Amino acid sequence: MKHVITATAATAAAVLAAAPAAATPPEGDVERTDLAKGTTNDPVVIVSVGVPTTLYVQDLVLHGPASSGWHTHPGPEHTVITEGTVFVQSAPGCVPIAYPAGQAVFIPAGVPHVVRNEGPGDAHAVVTYTPPADRAIRDDAPASCP
Repeated sequence: MKHVITATAATAAAVLAAAPAAATPPEGDVERTDLAKGTTNDPVVIVSVGVPTTLYVQDLVLHGPASSGWHTHPGPEHTVITEGTVFVQSAPGCVPIAYPAGQAVFIPAGVPHVVRNEGPGDAHAVVTYTPPADRAIRDDAPASCP
């Protein structure tokens, strides 16, 4: 029984000694601006272990009606629709899915897809790409769906 009490006392002393550090307050004039916020239920996976990656953030405007044409990306794409509605059609499912403002879209690397604005007005999105550092953002692809 003596060992249990000693172990418990040692554990309590260790916890008290490892108290969390206080956060440092901001200094100077710091301002953050959210460019976009969206929600998705799609699984998101990014793997770049040991591979240099370039981060691109773009403001995309599709003046309706418009289409991106079929293409792929060598790294994942994360998009937040900020205005209007875009339709994303991707292989192998081929069913166009409507994404209104406030929705997020995740497209894994290498998946052929096309993005369309079928309305007469503009659709806006903030798009983030993370391709390998030595690759272009986009590769044209043949139409993968009828």
